[in-house]
Amino acid sequence: MLTRRTVLGLAGAGAAAIGVPMVASALFSRAEAADGLPVTIVNSTGVHPNAAIRMYVVGTDPAGNQGYASGSGVFTPLGAADAGSDGALDIAVRLSPSGSTPFTLPRMSGRIYFAIDGELAFRAVVDAAGRPALQYPVGWLATDPSYQVLHDFFEFTHNDAGMFCNTTMVDMFSIPMSARLTGAGEAVTGKLVDGGRDAIFTALAAQPGFERLVVGDRIRAIAPGHGIGAGLFSPTYFDGYIEEIWSRYSSESLRVSANNGTCTGRVDGSGRLAFDNGAGSFARPTTQDVFFCDGALLAPNDGVSGPVAAVLGAGFNRSVLDRPDQPVTDAAAFYRQPVTNHYARILHEATADHRAYGFPFDDVTGAAAYIEDHQPTHLEITLTPFGTPAGRPADPPPASAAAPAPASAPAAPPAGRDAYARIAADGFADQSGIQTEATTGGGRHIGFIANGDWVRYAAVDFGTAAPANQFVIRTASGAPPGVSGLVEVRLDGPGNQPAGTVAVADTGGWQSWREVPGNLAPVTGVHDVYLTFTSGQPQEYVNISWLTFRR
Repeated sequence: MLTRRTVLGLAGAGAAAIGVPMVASALFSRAEAADGLPVTIVNSTGVHPNAAIRMYVVGTDPAGNQGYASGSGVFTPLGAADAGSDGALDIAVRLSPSGSTPFTLPRMSGRIYFAIDGELAFRAVVDAAGRPALQYPVGWLATDPSYQVLHDFFEFTHNDAGMFCNTTMVDMFSIPMSARLTGAGEAVTGKLVDGGRDAIFTALAAQPGFERLVVGDRIRAIAPGHGIGAGLFSPTYFDGYIEEIWSRYSSESLRVSANNGTCTGRVDGSGRLAFDNGAGSFARPTTQDVFFCDGALLAPNDGVSGPVAAVLGAGFNRSVLDRPDQPVTDAAAFYRQPVTNHYARILHEATADHRAYGFPFDDVTGAAAYIEDHQPTHLEITLTPFGTPAGRPADPPPASAAAPAPASAPAAPPAGRDAYARIAADGFADQSGIQTEATTGGGRHIGFIANGDWVRYAAVDFGTAAPANQFVIRTASGAPPGVSGLVEVRLDGPGNQPAGTVAVADTGGWQSWREVPGNLAPVTGVHDVYLTFTSGQPQEYVNISWLTFRR
């Protein structure tokens, strides 16, 4: 199938539409007919009429040419003339005025996009090798011309071997859809539970650290990896858990079963997780590597290290990699730790068969919303009920697409302590569940901290010029394996939404100190600062020596 790693321009913006009659005549003259698969599009949104919906079928043909299918059963490859066009291509397919819409899908690999109440901008451009290519909409980039349009897509490969498809949510979720594929058998996937779309947005909005992934008035939710790039999600979110895993497998072995063999790995002296049986070694990943299953977790199509990388990526996202035998097949164990891919968890919980594509290797252990048939005769794609209609995202602010408005200060604030100096953790004004104890090397810190505890620092002055956008805590932990949690910064009340979050786990001991940075929603003025503590386990999991803020 067309992947996020091979499509040109998934991280760039498209162009405004231009007049296309001259371009269209050249494009359609190159159209290629091929054996097609009958497809039926069913609009069951309940709130959007057929006239408001447009479909775009884009991808590559068996020869590797990029193009689209805008005529039923016909693939049109891009040409050099198209790559020079300065604007969007007119390749939308309108649904039938009423009822279902028939379409014939040619042999190709790609995506079927659906747009509601607007048009998507697909541009013909030139890739690095000088070949014509399509630039796709980018739903997580606020400056993309299609950002304001409610849209989503379905991924597929239709070739001589059959039909292979999924209702992906790897990049984002917006339009709920299900797929029914018939042929040698019948398979269905993607259907949400009743009220599922609303449930997804409600759960994300209530999950600390993930709430900013909801765009506008429920127009879409973007995946955490893209949230990092947009400044909406912490780039250090998984760092504590990653450290825990690297520490564990420095002294014991990790066994990964893949492709009918088992590879055993351990973190070596260079800090790499090295496996036997030709599976190679892996550098310590970043949080972004984990969400994208890329970078240090890149999975080459070699049948050896690739499958091991896929299992590692799934184990990290599901927070089960602390188990030494992988992959974990018990779905009841997935996403049970407080530091986990809650975006994927929420998607799985909202699907009727509990299968979803919430991250790139969600197909490990068959948990993805994927179906295939080697003798396909028909595909039905249903745009399923919406529940509450989606609004539109707010226009992006001119200075930054990601940053919310700075928190405002209370009227006539009292003089407070400097947010940009170190604030001793034991200098709190109030607390719940917190105790202090001596710190090795002098001073005192707060400790004995477990789920539900909090501490308040009164009248912290962030100034009125440039806002603070980062915080740092000096932390230590001797928590046992599998115990971790979150440290959340909240302003003016322990029940308010977190302004910043970091994950913490074992650092090697209760006096083994590390400085951990985290992103912060822009803050100015004077505020009471609360640190709140959230964990899925009852044990104590963190000590804190000091905190500070940065611009």
